[in-house]
Amino acid sequence: MLVTAAALAPVATAQQPVPGAPQVLDGPSSDIARPSGLGLSVARDGSGGVVYLKQVNGAPHVFVSALVAGSFQPPVEIDASLSGASSQPVIAAGNGGLLLVGFINGGVLYAAERANQGVPFAAPIALAGGASNPAISITNFPKAYIAFTDAAGGGSDVRTAYWDNGKWALEGPALNATPSDDAGTGSGAPAVAAAGDGIAIVVWGENGHVYSRRVWGTNPSIVDEQADAPPAGCTEASADEPSVGAGGDSSYASVAFRENVTCGGQQQSRVFTDRLQASIYDGISNADGLSGAPADGAQDPQVAVGEYGAGWVTSERTVSDDVFAQLLNQNAAPNGVLEVDTLPISAPPDPVPATAGLTSTFIAWQQEPGTSAPSEIRVRYAPAAGNDLGSEMVVSTPAEGPIDAADGIAAAGDVYGEAAVAWLQGTAGSSAVVVDQMYQGPGPFKASSPLKYSKTAQPSFTWTVPHGWGPMKYTLTVDGTALAQTYAPSAAPSVPLPNGRHTWQVLASNPVGQQSVTKVASVFIDTVPPRVKVRLAKLARAGSKFSTSVTYSDPPPPGLPRSAASGVAKVLIRWGDGKSSRLKLGTHDISHVYRRTGRYRITVTVTDKAGNVTRLSTTVKVERMLPKHVSLHTVSSKAPPSNPAGGVPAPAKKARSRRVR
Repeated sequence: MLVTAAALAPVATAQQPVPGAPQVLDGPSSDIARPSGLGLSVARDGSGGVVYLKQVNGAPHVFVSALVAGSFQPPVEIDASLSGASSQPVIAAGNGGLLLVGFINGGVLYAAERANQGVPFAAPIALAGGASNPAISITNFPKAYIAFTDAAGGGSDVRTAYWDNGKWALEGPALNATPSDDAGTGSGAPAVAAAGDGIAIVVWGENGHVYSRRVWGTNPSIVDEQADAPPAGCTEASADEPSVGAGGDSSYASVAFRENVTCGGQQQSRVFTDRLQASIYDGISNADGLSGAPADGAQDPQVAVGEYGAGWVTSERTVSDDVFAQLLNQNAAPNGVLEVDTLPISAPPDPVPATAGLTSTFIAWQQEPGTSAPSEIRVRYAPAAGNDLGSEMVVSTPAEGPIDAADGIAAAGDVYGEAAVAWLQGTAGSSAVVVDQMYQGPGPFKASSPLKYSKTAQPSFTWTVPHGWGPMKYTLTVDGTALAQTYAPSAAPSVPLPNGRHTWQVLASNPVGQQSVTKVASVFIDTVPPRVKVRLAKLARAGSKFSTSVTYSDPPPPGLPRSAASGVAKVLIRWGDGKSSRLKLGTHDISHVYRRTGRYRITVTVTDKAGNVTRLSTTVKVERMLPKHVSLHTVSSKAPPSNPAGGVPAPAKKARSRRVR
């Protein structure tokens, strides 16, 4: 499966990934089908899933293990509503957890959809009867295509179904070069690549040749093109096993196929590629590294092409079982061929190429050394376009038994360079579906919002989630000391922090120990509320200025310097008549004019920079004329003694008053 189109976000150059421990998704069990129909798809954002067949009540059914937040989830059955056996499942993943699965049940092509990772799979819907051999591909927009063989009309035709915005539609006319023949059957089963511009290229085998056709939604191109031709000095008997890859531009596609030829009087199987430019093929090129009339042959062509058209065409030798790969340069231009495996091999390797980023690619295969050692799944990874494949990495373990890639192997990656390989392992009576993830380091991340001040001694620190497969483990450090570990993007320190300024940062670590760290941030802890004292007369005259004096401060906890307090941020006076005044910091006296007589409740609110609040309220009586003697009173609030981590404010002192003459 190929995922194309513009990247989700700026992507750093990938490095050689670090394999994690292989994970058993299902089994070991005699219920795992052979062949398993194993498929793996990963979207650019790192979500995806594995699909396979498993026996339920004696019949094979379709199961999917979704890849969510970098971890594969327990598998779920998606065709439980259908009776009878299902077969030939295929899967395509889109961003946000979108999963599209196609399969055959009772000769009918069905499709099941999960719109995002927050919802379950919807019930499968029937797309076409008399169907077989589905192949699926999706773009990053997303738009998806399923190519399949249609035998409902008596012959065998190749058709496509098109998915856009949650709806499927069938393309009308068959794609075949000639009607009602053997198109898309047997080893000529169709393959499809959806380019980033939304156009699909479909290839298939027909009457011993390989043909291709473009499809725009439900509209096929007017003409088909034949991809195969005999090499110079040889004759061709037939061509089959078509495979296709395309990048962001559907004008260029790489078509690979197996061709049975006779060269120098010797029959052999070969693998060739032909690049399709617009509606014209360039001419075949040698993709298997063979020349002349060798005793060896090649088969099992597979194509993987990245966003800009670079990638690989892999094949395996029919006698030596060695793995070979043809390099594809930009716009799928064929280049040289190299041998991928470096050790002796004694069984078909079933190699698969895949992309893992805009330019990163990798190749996975089964390494069977014979009786000297257990079988293995090996990978070589190229961080950038070109033939710079890294050294071989073993991603399997012998604990699950012999590898069975012939009955199931698949590979895929996301846009950040992370890669995954799934395979079947174990004996026929005790098979397991196994996957191994290869990790890139966690991406950059930061505090989700600046936490400048806190009025609690154990504040909750929050941060953004770095891209990367997880589960991601976070370590919160304050003043250089680790105070919390969590798998969530927030945490509070395990112990109260003293009042004052502190520095903090977060370290993210993925399952293989790769790390990323935020920049150092700071927070000021202030758990002590401000003090306030208000001096005012009990009586006021309507229409005249009523003066008030406010004294305020923000004390530190006892025993700590003044620098351990954040300072007063705001003083607000509500006069009780619907009006309010904000006292300019540094001043203390303020006046107000009441327009009407009556009793009014005056509230003074002092807030410090950390958000601690102290409120004082009193009442004033407003009359037309003031008596000869006016009583003044003072209302005050003092912060009680507290420990450096905080305290509880004491009740305000009772108002004091005195008469003035």
